[in-house]
Amino acid sequence: MWFLERWLENPKTVKKLVYVLYASLIISCLLGFAIQFAPPAEHAEHTEHVEHAEDAAHGEHAEHASFAFEQIPIFGAIFGFIVCALLGLGSKAYGHNVVMKKEDYYDK
Repeated sequence: MWFLERWLENPKTVKKLVYVLYASLIISCLLGFAIQFAPPAEHAEHTEHVEHAEDAAHGEHAEHASFAFEQIPIFGAIFGFIVCALLGLGSKAYGHNVVMKKEDYYDK
């Protein structure tokens, strides 16, 4: 633990870590765009049980999102970032307002 604390207190290390995190965010967003606009994968041929007559007539069925907002490119990345930020802020507020005690709490 001592090495890790010393390593994270170095400003150069923190700067490199921030660059790596920003790069991973950009890569995640680019992959989200690539996946959103990529052509659909080939489905395996139905050799055995076909559940619906409509699927048998068309050979395969079109995939669709359950909700309209799932069609937004990189929705997952944006949603994940917002939820992560809210979790961080919520846990910080909980820690300061509920868990932390005043300095003289144990002296009473």
